[in-house]
Amino acid sequence: MAGNRPDDNYRLGIDVGGSFTDLLLINVRTSAIAAKAKVPSTPHDPSEGVLNGIKKICKLAGVSMSQVQHVLHGTTVATNAVLEGKGVKVGLITTEGYRQILHIDRSFVPGGLAAFIVWNKGPLLAPLEATVEVKERIDADGMVVRPLDEGDLRRQIATLKREKVQAVTVCLMNAYVSAAHEECVRRVLTEEMPGIPVSLSSEVLPEMYEYERALTTVANSYIRPNVATYLGNLQRAIPGSKLSILRSDGGLSSEENACRFPVNLLMSGPAGGVTGALWISEKVGYKNLLSLDVGGTSADVALIEGGVPKRRKETRVGDVTVRAQALDVHTVGAGGGSIAHVPQLTSALRVGPESAGAMPGPACYGHGGTAPTVTDANVVLGYLPSALLGGEFKLDVAASQKAVGEVAAKLGMSVLDAARGIIDIVNEKMFGALRLVSVEQGYDPRDFALVSFGGAGSLHANAVAKLMGSWPVLVPPSPGVLCAFGDATTRTRNDCSRSFVRRFTETDVGEVLGILEALGTQAAELLDRDGIPREEQETTFSADVRYKGQGLTMPLVVDIASFAAEGLAWLAKAFDAEHRKQFHFSFDKDHELVNLRAVAESRPAQVEALTLPRARDPSPAPARTGDNQVYMEGRLQKAAIYDRAKLLAGHVVEGPAIITEMDSTTLVLADCRAEVHETGVILINPKPGLEEGREPGSGNGGTGDAGHCLTPPAIDTVTLDIVENALRSIRLEMDAVLYRTAMSPGIREQHDQFPMIANPRGQMVVGQFGSFIHGLMKSYTKPVEDGDIILLSDPYSCDGAMSHANDWLAVMPIFAPASGGRGQEEDQGRLVGWAAMFGHVTDIGGKVACSMPNDAHSIFEEGVVIPPVRLYRRGELNEDLLELILHQVRMPVWNKCDLMAIVASVKLARARILELCQRFGVEPYLQALDLMLERNKRAMSELIRTSVPNDELYFEDYVCDDSMGHGPYKICCTMAKLPEGRLRFDFTGTDPQSPGSINFFLNEDMFRMFCGAYMIMVFDPEIILNDGFYSLLDVIIPEGSLLKPRKPAALSCRTHALGRIFDILTGLLGQRQPEYLCAAGFSSSPHIMYSGRDSAGEWFQYYGIGFGGIPGRPFGDGADGHSLWPSFTNIPNEFMEKYFPVRIERFYTVPDSGGAGINRGGNGINIVYRFLEDGEVSIHDDRWLTSPWGVNGGKPGRRSTKVLYRGCPLDSVEGGERVVVPSKCDHVKVKKGDLLHYVTWGGGGWGNPLSRPVSAVVQDVRRGLVSVEGARAGYGVVFSGEEVDEAATAATRSGLFSQTALSKEEEKGSAGPSSGQGIFDFGFRKGLQATPAEVQQLLASCQKETGLPPPILPAEAHLGN
Repeated sequence: MAGNRPDDNYRLGIDVGGSFTDLLLINVRTSAIAAKAKVPSTPHDPSEGVLNGIKKICKLAGVSMSQVQHVLHGTTVATNAVLEGKGVKVGLITTEGYRQILHIDRSFVPGGLAAFIVWNKGPLLAPLEATVEVKERIDADGMVVRPLDEGDLRRQIATLKREKVQAVTVCLMNAYVSAAHEECVRRVLTEEMPGIPVSLSSEVLPEMYEYERALTTVANSYIRPNVATYLGNLQRAIPGSKLSILRSDGGLSSEENACRFPVNLLMSGPAGGVTGALWISEKVGYKNLLSLDVGGTSADVALIEGGVPKRRKETRVGDVTVRAQALDVHTVGAGGGSIAHVPQLTSALRVGPESAGAMPGPACYGHGGTAPTVTDANVVLGYLPSALLGGEFKLDVAASQKAVGEVAAKLGMSVLDAARGIIDIVNEKMFGALRLVSVEQGYDPRDFALVSFGGAGSLHANAVAKLMGSWPVLVPPSPGVLCAFGDATTRTRNDCSRSFVRRFTETDVGEVLGILEALGTQAAELLDRDGIPREEQETTFSADVRYKGQGLTMPLVVDIASFAAEGLAWLAKAFDAEHRKQFHFSFDKDHELVNLRAVAESRPAQVEALTLPRARDPSPAPARTGDNQVYMEGRLQKAAIYDRAKLLAGHVVEGPAIITEMDSTTLVLADCRAEVHETGVILINPKPGLEEGREPGSGNGGTGDAGHCLTPPAIDTVTLDIVENALRSIRLEMDAVLYRTAMSPGIREQHDQFPMIANPRGQMVVGQFGSFIHGLMKSYTKPVEDGDIILLSDPYSCDGAMSHANDWLAVMPIFAPASGGRGQEEDQGRLVGWAAMFGHVTDIGGKVACSMPNDAHSIFEEGVVIPPVRLYRRGELNEDLLELILHQVRMPVWNKCDLMAIVASVKLARARILELCQRFGVEPYLQALDLMLERNKRAMSELIRTSVPNDELYFEDYVCDDSMGHGPYKICCTMAKLPEGRLRFDFTGTDPQSPGSINFFLNEDMFRMFCGAYMIMVFDPEIILNDGFYSLLDVIIPEGSLLKPRKPAALSCRTHALGRIFDILTGLLGQRQPEYLCAAGFSSSPHIMYSGRDSAGEWFQYYGIGFGGIPGRPFGDGADGHSLWPSFTNIPNEFMEKYFPVRIERFYTVPDSGGAGINRGGNGINIVYRFLEDGEVSIHDDRWLTSPWGVNGGKPGRRSTKVLYRGCPLDSVEGGERVVVPSKCDHVKVKKGDLLHYVTWGGGGWGNPLSRPVSAVVQDVRRGLVSVEGARAGYGVVFSGEEVDEAATAATRSGLFSQTALSKEEEKGSAGPSSGQGIFDFGFRKGLQATPAEVQQLLASCQKETGLPPPILPAEAHLGN
């Protein structure tokens, strides 16, 4: 090739994608691009495609492989191993008591209310049967509590040998502080299993949070052999070249480090695109960028500020989220292959996340695909010409029209409008993703250009830019091979970090400087080994900082000179400024260091940009190859087609137009124009005269998508779905702000908070627990004004929409300006809705720490009760009111931070809603809300008509006691289908209110929302639940009952009655459809509170929630130790040990506690707390007397227990005085060293356990989830040693089957048609309604079975009188 010499050396960038492998060859001497190539990927062996590409590009450039000095490679080998489950078998060694660290994870069930019904937990990267515990313990300060027992370790390693593991992970508690024990384990592993790859959590991720550290390190082990084999083979195939691998953070890694820490490669592919986009955009003069990389299955977006891509400490691949430094790339299921579908129940248009993949692919590819995809929609609209890849690949237009036609028929619209709708929806998803990386982080997208790449990026970029207001759109040359460009132009990078959790007030600047210097030296030495001299290295430093106790950490660049001169005050000032930028508030509070980090990088590679000849005339006519009919702005138009290879610098392409090239197609909308830069980059901007003064979304349907003109006020199904998606994104943004800034562990870690957005009438359109507005407005009579924020926590002031006083609710009215203003005082505009958020604050004063007394007789004993008051008036904070409230609580700083985070979330919602009103217009926005409500109503009406039986149904369940010696409390409900197509739920017969705090003021709308969650979301999980169907459900709750107590009845322990409502709903709705019926599960949220003063006299106050067994379901086993409540997660034990005087000695699920069934009920969990200071404990729990019932032959789950061991020896978890603790108690005195076993209940089983496959039972036993005895008694599976005795199993199962059949016959003879016998197994009762004799028998056996005295029945205590 001209300009190349025989003695030239080259850099080769290679990026492997799912369909194609892209290559870019750069001449080192001239810095010029020597050649580009694209070859098919070979998923069965990626190296085959890579080597094919190397041969092709060397031939194109006329060079030999020996001249390729440096190969820089972005690879998906690590990613694919995780996505496809093709990693190796990993053994995991953990601290004794933590074998189930991955199995329990953070107890999180994804999705909304009732998501647990359909969610199944995926396989673990390190299976339980290959996970072992070792006797050792290090505390949160790095001190050895229990030395490592090497003899025990060698016995555990023998288990890993038998399991034939191929890699081993070591993750011990608090190893982020001290790696001593992990290093000892590695030494022994080297002796016992020589040659086995070993990953230590203290090396892979030396940071707090045991689950995240374990998962990240296990992922490293899981992919390590695959990556090592692949890179080794590749290096041997190119022996004369240095091989470097692109990491997730955009830097290059040596082959050695990539093989050792492959978890850093999981986002290698997307990182190449971002670095390539940055390089080419800088050549055009842009350093503030939003990147949009659209491929076949997803869209990746990122933000670059000042030429520096944003990074984060998290990487997500499929269902696996690891803590690994990565570019902050956000991924959504919105690619060319994303499938459009219309759920029958709601008739809503959905796009993705399911994808047609490369095979069979979109219908137009002609490979047998029939599902309508985004690519098919682009073909139907004319945006994709009938040939791709320079004419080599023909598209089947008729197949696309047929596929999209199926969607059109279901929506009742034309094929063109349906195709336009699909594009609208997918563009909206990309828009939402870009907002998450820009607006949510405090950046105005109008200050950024949008750079697009990937095979489909430039088809959607113009439309998305209109939504974002991000101009110009930059389309680099060959956008499909931009990732390879990034691989070839990025830097070699190494980072070293250390956990350093310490308050600023306790920190010595000199110590921090010393650590940073040591980390910098360590990072530089890694580059030394890569052959990069020190004079070509650049080192930067950063620190992760937060307010003490806060959930988020912010990485801040540390300027060593400024830090040395001004100290920690400089760092605090920088943090406060960044916090205000992102969240609009800061605190005068203790700052805290969390992690320190040093990054060493090589100098960037020099590459000359392409220089195009300049056109004599701006007209691109010489490049025009034809025309295509496109559907844009609501009509068919003629769009010119141009060959990009023939476009010259200075050419201007007027929209509508299509620009084609070998690997991509660029769409220019009708109101935009594209100009060709001398670098070959296409810059798309609005046409002159349209950029200024244009209404947002005008000429583009208000949707910013590829061509649809919306005429207010009428809106169509597609616009409705766009608004719905936008509201979903707003809700997620509200959550994110709160999680990141709150201080209470209940909000920050356990996510005990819920947002809500309502229409002007107060009807919820987005949320989870129903609207708060109707109840609030009954007692709040003052006029509301723009900028007001109303605060309340009094359940009696909002008809129970808030259920106890620890939940602090902020409500903000949203006024759209009447004209071009922003809601001035004299004209605040029109009320368009409400935003609300509540969060559970840790303390509100009252008689016990954490403010949830069991023995309260009135709400006034629980703490400060806030009536509806204006916290903000016209945007101004009432400082005096805030100080008055905070003066009543034990943790005023926590509460203030939580409240400001709650306020920030509703302010954010207000801003987003106003943007929607500006984008679509107020009337169309409000009409969309009405249609969303109507959609839910239609869906519920159809379910009532088709799925609810005509006969009256009854169900009852119990709260075991009220802490005052009374119980069990009956909650009962009768469901009837009314002639006019409505349902009536009547709670008449429920026991009267308690003198204690278990009362639950059940808001009727909240109950209606629960019904909708159970009924609608199972059929359309993507629907946004709202108030629309409420008129179809009549709810009768007797006043003075447990579910509608009279003021001032105490409410702080209401969670158990709340949980029982879910069980009752399940029992009612499933009686006539038992195949869809779930068992009873962990439907409550047991609390533990521990408080006192430590040895230094400082007050401590811990609040946590334990989780339990998800019920067995028709869709599979219930998860063990998980939360039924949406979004809830457990608090990491290492966090608790660092910030509270407690050590969690054991954390595991209890074998056999889940009810036996074809689908096993989830096991309850045992958390073993060792108290390290004298203090007091309070407990809220239930299901200690009654059991979670099984269904369809499934057995009940096991009850909960709480046992305190006073004076327990430090080397034991049982010993000393054993005390059975009541399920609800306060002021339990504990001494330093005392131990509490906190055991929650399991879920009931689903289906006859004798029909559960023997192989599944064997697996449960091997994993420690079912005991050998439990296998025999519950499932009829008999073990002889470690093997199943097949003959004994067959005989045992036969006998148990006969007993079951006999019992069923006896039940039929004594049961009525509505008894529920044969469906439910309650344990203590046979029918749906317990007889007095059955209740008395339950109480008679109480002391013997539970160790606690029986409660007195409420009726016998005359509580209703």
